[in-house]
Amino acid sequence: MVSNNEEVNGGEKKRTPALRVQGLVFRRGREILKGVDWTVGRGEHWCLLGPNGCGKTSLINLITGYDSATAGSIALGDAVFGRTDWREVRKRVGLVTNTLTTFLEEGERVIDAVVSGREAMLNLGGAGNPALVAEAEALLERVGCLYLRDAFWGPLSQGEKQKVLICRALMSRFEILILDEPCAGLDPVARERFLRWLQELMDGEGSPALVLVTHHVEEILGGVSHVLLMKDGLHFRAGRKEEVLTSEALSAVYGAAVVVDEEGGRYRLRVVD
Repeated sequence: MVSNNEEVNGGEKKRTPALRVQGLVFRRGREILKGVDWTVGRGEHWCLLGPNGCGKTSLINLITGYDSATAGSIALGDAVFGRTDWREVRKRVGLVTNTLTTFLEEGERVIDAVVSGREAMLNLGGAGNPALVAEAEALLERVGCLYLRDAFWGPLSQGEKQKVLICRALMSRFEILILDEPCAGLDPVARERFLRWLQELMDGEGSPALVLVTHHVEEILGGVSHVLLMKDGLHFRAGRKEEVLTSEALSAVYGAAVVVDEEGGRYRLRVVD
């Protein structure tokens, strides 16, 4: 018997990808995505990279159901958008994105915001499950924010909000973790501590599929195995990191001559014109 996460291919069992996007088009006054194809295998760690306006955040919003595609298909494991209740699918996606900051109510308590990540819902209020509250408290302590437990969402600094969103994502029993510019608003020390934790997560046994969306090659860690480059609403190049993350490819994506250097598993980009 073939499980929900397996498909038969030539008589052999093959696990369905964690994420599959085919021919994805998104229009909002203009065509933002123009037919994106992308597959993330289970356990693969991807970086999504590209200039401002290339469609990165729109792609993530479509995958997580916060926007609807104009055309194309999205599948998370065996769940296909439009055929499955995406409210249930969201429970399998750990998501850190600034988009959520616009949906959380100013008066939402931090502990409630974190606990709500388990059900992938917002503004639930009144976290009443002691086990979930204890788990949320442990996550807040892990990122040094337990002191914010009973604080309200609205007055938090950008860095504090980002840490709370990270904890919220970790509350979900995710099959894929999507981090949309997770270091935005973090000071240099907090950023490096977060990246260290992220590397530990990728190195761990049974690590989930992961997508890191960033503007900065400096945030691409050794545990990242694949890179998707986007340009003008299209997938420009996708594949193994060592094959895609090149000076030539990034110069074409950014429309300027750049050089990518690698040292000790970390990258640096220099503009040379």
